Amino acid sequence: MGYYILEGIDGSGKDTQGDLLTEALGGDTLRLNEPDDTLPTGKLLRTMLKEGTYVEAHAAMFLADRMAMLSTRVRPALEAGRDVVSVRSWLSTLVYQQENWPLDWLLSIHEQMPCKADHLILLDIDPEVALGRASRRPGHNEFYEKLDIQKRNRDRYKNMALRFM
Repeated sequence: MGYYILEGIDGSGKDTQGDLLTEALGGDTLRLNEPDDTLPTGKLLRTMLKEGTYVEAHAAMFLADRMAMLSTRVRPALEAGRDVVSVRSWLSTLVYQQENWPLDWLLSIHEQMPCKADHLILLDIDPEVALGRASRRPGHNEFYEKLDIQKRNRDRYKNMALRFM
């Protein structure tokens, strides 16, 4: 049993690799995405991301959605002996929300997570290639899917990997 998280900039292949990992683990593996569209917080957050609204609230909304998902879906699955594969996590919030908030504050709001991953997989790709891939999928053009932001986010992921892995 394990809790696996896949991270990387938009268009890096997280969903594809998450599906492949879920298939490889087999059985009763729980496959998730953040934000969690099955929760009211996730639905609202997806709308905010598409519209580019309430940008200053994104970090808090991601935290609220994550805490609800971890408490109601991830922890019960792990306690039942199931593997969990999630695309995105707290690391995305640390990376993406540095556009608006200091890293120390972002770290502090994640100190009380109800469970933590066993495995964190970071996918690295050139931001121009990633955005080209992202532009071909339905639902493209969320607030953070801009080349300058993705270049900064790739650097932030690398810095976070050195810090936490």
